[in-house]
Amino acid sequence: MLSARTALLLVGFLTLSPCSDAAPYSPVECCFDYVKRVVRLENLVGFYSTSRECFFQAIVFDTKKKAKICANPEENWVKRAVRVIRKKKGLHAP
Repeated sequence: MLSARTALLLVGFLTLSPCSDAAPYSPVECCFDYVKRVVRLENLVGFYSTSRECFFQAIVFDTKKKAKICANPEENWVKRAVRVIRKKKGLHAP
């Protein structure tokens, strides 16, 4: 049986979907679902926002294991994680 961490990473991989190259102005990747649980901050190494052209706005976190996890930018744990990662990397708020 899959461990909780493995299942969470699998869900993260499955929620990312590259868009077709047929549409010249389509976003590169969009999230179609958000992770359901809080992800431990120690496992996150970076993040970026999905394109404004995507139906769901999301923060995509990069993990130590090179996974990508889509998260709801309105959730408090996501806002806190973004602040901590920015501070760690010396980045300023946009």
